[in-house]
Amino acid sequence: MAARSLFGTIVDEWWGRHKEHVDRAAVERAMQENGELTPAFVFLVFVSCAIATLGLLLDSAAVVIGAMLIAPLMGPINLLGYAIAKTDPVSGRRAALALSFGVAAALVTSYSIVTISPFIPPTAQILARTNPNFFDLLVAVFSGLVAGFSIIRAQGGTFAGVAIATALMPPLATSGYGWANASWEIFSGAFLLFLTNMLAIAFSVAGVSLWYGFGKWPRAADFAWRGAAGALVLALLSIPLVRTLDSSVNQAILSRQVQDIVSNTLPAGTRIQQLTVQQTPGETAPRIQLVVLTRHYDEALPKRLEAVLDARFGRATDLSLDQLVANTDTARSDRQLTQQVATLLRSQAQGSSVRAGVDALLPARVSGLIQDEAARTLTVYLLPDAAPALPALQEAERQLAAKFTGYRVHVVPPVSALPPLLFDAEADTLSADASRELDASIWALKRWGVARVVVTAHASLNEAGRGTRALAESRARAVAARLTAQDIVAQSNTAYPVTGQAALEREAGAVALRSVYLTLGPTAP
Repeated sequence: MAARSLFGTIVDEWWGRHKEHVDRAAVERAMQENGELTPAFVFLVFVSCAIATLGLLLDSAAVVIGAMLIAPLMGPINLLGYAIAKTDPVSGRRAALALSFGVAAALVTSYSIVTISPFIPPTAQILARTNPNFFDLLVAVFSGLVAGFSIIRAQGGTFAGVAIATALMPPLATSGYGWANASWEIFSGAFLLFLTNMLAIAFSVAGVSLWYGFGKWPRAADFAWRGAAGALVLALLSIPLVRTLDSSVNQAILSRQVQDIVSNTLPAGTRIQQLTVQQTPGETAPRIQLVVLTRHYDEALPKRLEAVLDARFGRATDLSLDQLVANTDTARSDRQLTQQVATLLRSQAQGSSVRAGVDALLPARVSGLIQDEAARTLTVYLLPDAAPALPALQEAERQLAAKFTGYRVHVVPPVSALPPLLFDAEADTLSADASRELDASIWALKRWGVARVVVTAHASLNEAGRGTRALAESRARAVAARLTAQDIVAQSNTAYPVTGQAALEREAGAVALRSVYLTLGPTAP
């Protein structure tokens, strides 16, 4: 009996020690002041949501973090948890009123900013807050424990870390973005993240408050009932979060498996440029988008890959494969040029008079000239230094053909970047000048022996409002059609918006982005 009393005394002393040095009046005052609906709270809600929304649209992590630090929503959430611990309905109503106003005001603020702003596609900062999982719930639980501890133990320095870890305002701003753009997927995912953080923090703060003796521990039956209710709420939240986490893990495993299979199946010298694997719940066939860099185009490669993937997974796969030929034609042109220059050296003595006539008509220096009497062809190669624009060289070829009527004249310009094709504002048809530039580019491609190009279309920011990306795609199709008509295979891409486009337009002007680029390699400049 004495031993039992001694043990009980030790437990009671240990149990009460953690409550020492807690200023209960100061904690009560801090909870009430920070959790009520006040003019300062209203001001900070609007300002922090506006900053968060702009940070999401600008894709700026620094701006979003700044909004987290000044957002006041942690106050009423802490008061809600404190009220749960104390079973204080008055404080609970005050916290609920402040939270309801904060959520509604944040949604309206974000909706208004997104609506009046030019359309911006979902940025990385937006997408990062639309797919919460079970780990987000755990982060919120532990952050709530720290939040309650920081107030009760007056550890104010930890509050900034809690604000950043839980991110209450950015999910609400993301929900407003989804609402403004009628995207239920973005709205629901972001709002689920906010609810997860809010409820987990409130229950965690309630637990910490009880631990430090704020409120009375209920009777065993009441405690079991309340604990079960809280656990049920967190369990209901956990169901979609666990599913999302499980889906993400399965997606990562599936992507890795597909990458290994594709890498082992691709021919030597071919490498993966881009691989995207999507497995929609309820669908048996994974959708695979694959872009590879290859030296030789292989028509049978898609079917060969599909057969291997079908056999590996035991079900049909939906494969979309793009093969980008990396400078193969240009390399062959270089070899042909080397051979033709060797022929030129053997026949220079015979072509002195022809060379003089060519030099007189061409506005560029000649690096080599091949005069084939048997085939009656005259091929002129130009030096890359200070070569004029392609339309001028194309016109010089016509003049040479008129002068040497017995020959088929080919002027080969130096291999260089093709000029951009500029469009008028909100136009997807080539202007007269751009059409001449495209004709000259097609002429140069044929002279270089290039039969495949990449067409990359741009548009200036919000040039056509929400239809700006579609406008860029239409430009790509218009140029690709002209190339196809000349037997040149065109790989169409749309680059809108490009990284740092606003800064580029300020530096080079919006007209520089109303353009289409033709490139010989797999990517655009």
